[in-house]
Amino acid sequence: MSSRKTKATNPRNVLRYAFFVPLFFLFCAPLSAATSRKQVSETPVDPVNNARGSADNSATFEGFQVYQTVSPNKSLLTSPQFRVIDDFNSKEWKTRLNSFWRLENGKAGEVTMEHSREDARGLRPGHSLKIGFDLKDRQQFTLYSSLEKLDMSQARFLAMKCKLEPRPKTDLQARARVSLTDWTGRTVTRDITDVCTNHDGRWSEAVLPMSFFKGLDFDQLTKISFTVIGRGRRSRASFSLDEIAFFGPNEMGFESALDNIKNFPKLVKDHRGKEELLATANNREFLKKIGQSTWRYFEEAADKDHHLVLDHVKVGDSPMVGVYTSPTNIAMDLMGGVAAFELGYISREEAQKRTGAILSSLRGLKRWKGFFYNFYETTKLSVTREFISSVDNSWLAAALIVVRQAFPGPIADEASKILDGFDFKEFYDPDTNHVAIGYDMARKGLTPYHYGMLVTEARTMSFIGIGKGDFPEEHWWHLYRTAPEAWEWQTQKPEGRWVTRAGIEYFQGYYMVDSKKTVPSWGGSLFEFLMPTLVVPEGKLAPKSFGKNNLTASEIHRDYALKEKNYPVWGISPAAVASGRRWIYGEYGIRKLGAKGYPDKGVIAPYASMLALGTIPDDVVANLRKMLADYDVYGEYGFYDSINIKNGLVTFQYLALDQGMSLIAIANYLKNGAIQEYFMKDPIAKKSKTVLEGESFF
Repeated sequence: MSSRKTKATNPRNVLRYAFFVPLFFLFCAPLSAATSRKQVSETPVDPVNNARGSADNSATFEGFQVYQTVSPNKSLLTSPQFRVIDDFNSKEWKTRLNSFWRLENGKAGEVTMEHSREDARGLRPGHSLKIGFDLKDRQQFTLYSSLEKLDMSQARFLAMKCKLEPRPKTDLQARARVSLTDWTGRTVTRDITDVCTNHDGRWSEAVLPMSFFKGLDFDQLTKISFTVIGRGRRSRASFSLDEIAFFGPNEMGFESALDNIKNFPKLVKDHRGKEELLATANNREFLKKIGQSTWRYFEEAADKDHHLVLDHVKVGDSPMVGVYTSPTNIAMDLMGGVAAFELGYISREEAQKRTGAILSSLRGLKRWKGFFYNFYETTKLSVTREFISSVDNSWLAAALIVVRQAFPGPIADEASKILDGFDFKEFYDPDTNHVAIGYDMARKGLTPYHYGMLVTEARTMSFIGIGKGDFPEEHWWHLYRTAPEAWEWQTQKPEGRWVTRAGIEYFQGYYMVDSKKTVPSWGGSLFEFLMPTLVVPEGKLAPKSFGKNNLTASEIHRDYALKEKNYPVWGISPAAVASGRRWIYGEYGIRKLGAKGYPDKGVIAPYASMLALGTIPDDVVANLRKMLADYDVYGEYGFYDSINIKNGLVTFQYLALDQGMSLIAIANYLKNGAIQEYFMKDPIAKKSKTVLEGESFF
């Protein structure tokens, strides 16, 4: 739990007669109020190159005129100092956190709720919430909504515009209260009746210091509630709300998340690191330095207490940290630790210690039939999506295999316990002999969609499933080399021949791409072809199938970008792309290399190029040097996730998945397939490698 220093405040300056309402702190130990992180004296950072952008946690707030910090003609959504819960400008009863408002009025008399065309700040068009009520003594109603586990540990105030108006010729006896609830179920309530009561129709501002909610864990707030309770005589009135928001320093949401992570970069552009790399003539030393910067992500972008890697980190303007993780992210972290040891960045003892800490956190996570859910938030470890991904769990299985071979003894035993709990048969569809994308808890069943193509990142799951005995070997031969000819939507009609393996007849199809025979992936991205080579040395085990196909795909990707499109650099694959203050994960590829084919939008992902170190290493190094020379694409954690060739803009963001793929690819290249070797030493891999032997794609 984070802590916060709170400035002594006279409540009467904010809310007349505000008071603390006793609540049900059953079986809950008292929690301390949050305080801000200590400010460390550091060398000033050039504001233009500050990784934290305009974030300023040292800001002071005099008085409580929070709404006056935003121009009257602008929405609060434009200010990074506000985290808006709702401005009621949506046509639905849905908050800005994408949760619905619920009205609980079982004990009330007449209660109505409407969208009023009146905006509390006078914006046009604009709306507010208006609740009409007629309450007798002790009758009450509550309006509430989820705060979606919001971290507001650096917020200074909870603010709202409000208006509590009795009907003409009536007295107002009712009391209005606002409550916040945290992840433990603890609730703190404050009375806002007097500040909101108005007889002349004007809006009031209720600005409550977060110290008024002392006792809550602001790292994870789960609910906000407004309750009106009848008192004494009958109360007939209306209660209006608008512009409900938390207020604090610039980039408040980002600053709140920083409390719980190990570190965050200081600079956007690592000019010194870039210059050092460009001056490094030896290619192997060049790659080793890139690997060391990339490894820093896993050392620093992780939760302080649970040691689980963060999904992503974005620096510069609108900085953010993704305080959640996935099985694949954790897999990259586990294998990344082995890679870091192999590359000499950390000692064996350090690698074992951090691996043990990660496995310890994995033991405590909620699971479904031994499998891990698709996303967990890293602060309290709760599940954030009730979905179990088959392919994500397969990559975690691959990492557990690597770990147990790299570190015999207690760590291997712990990794084996988790791995033994996986039975991929849970995802297998015997009707199609394919594997479902996952299990959806909401629909209580497997997804209707499957991984049917052989050349995708999901073939690692098939490889492991066969090795574990969870899938029959025939599953491998039921995977499509090309989509069935009857599927006329595919990018081209496949050529090929019918062959029989292990008693299964299947179509050994291929496409002709740039006069080269190629077995396509689904989207035509380079990562679909090459990600499995992080653990399986396909070039050695299957030279006439995957070995040849991976090389061809790498060459086509290189030539498509450099020659056909005249891009200065190459490497097209799914990547993070900046979109205003937010970002999107775009699926990009070369359409002619895919059955469906992702679009090419001029987005280049450095990690995709690094995956090709096993196929065209000299071209990869030349490509990375060109990226460094032409773009500000290098930061403290290595290469950023993407470059937009069309406008030259770099997305200053790191993804754990892409960082991991880069680091492992570098380790395999510099250390003679070290990660692949650990994986292939395992009995699971030894059993399944027979499916790679003997097949010829062309």
